[in-house]
Amino acid sequence: MPFETPDLLPQSVDVPQRFETERFHIRPLTVEDAERDYAAVTQNRERLRGTFGPADRWPSAALTLEQNRIDVAWHQKEFQRRDAFTYAIVDRDETVELGCLYVQPTGAPEYEAAVYFWVAERAVNRGLTGAIETAIRTWIAETWPFQSLAYPGRDIPWSAWEPATGSQD
Repeated sequence: MPFETPDLLPQSVDVPQRFETERFHIRPLTVEDAERDYAAVTQNRERLRGTFGPADRWPSAALTLEQNRIDVAWHQKEFQRRDAFTYAIVDRDETVELGCLYVQPTGAPEYEAAVYFWVAERAVNRGLTGAIETAIRTWIAETWPFQSLAYPGRDIPWSAWEPATGSQD
């Protein structure tokens, strides 16, 4: 297959699919989420800037729904290929996207994966920010097989993370 990359998780390990709480749940982001994701991303553009590093300018002011569909489809394909894992954080009715979670490979040799996430203003307004972060950390610590995880920009300052990975953003 072209563009082969190593799996983030070995084939022998089941990929965690879902984490549920009383107020929200976390599940794989799919192309069916593209419009809901686009709304959350564009409504929270300024909140999301810097999610993946201080110089990261995502999401662009010029992001279109069609471009977002492509991005979401790419995330779904990465998930299927086990290259990286992107999850939607949605309300219990799955009508509102409250954020996204990304479990990705890292260039830092001391970490098996990097975890990034963002929380939408709607989640903040509902008082869910702390609950979402706690749920993410609990789920990953208890369910995922990683021994060494990085939370860049949260537990690890960007100034320390960028040199460790050779990243410029």
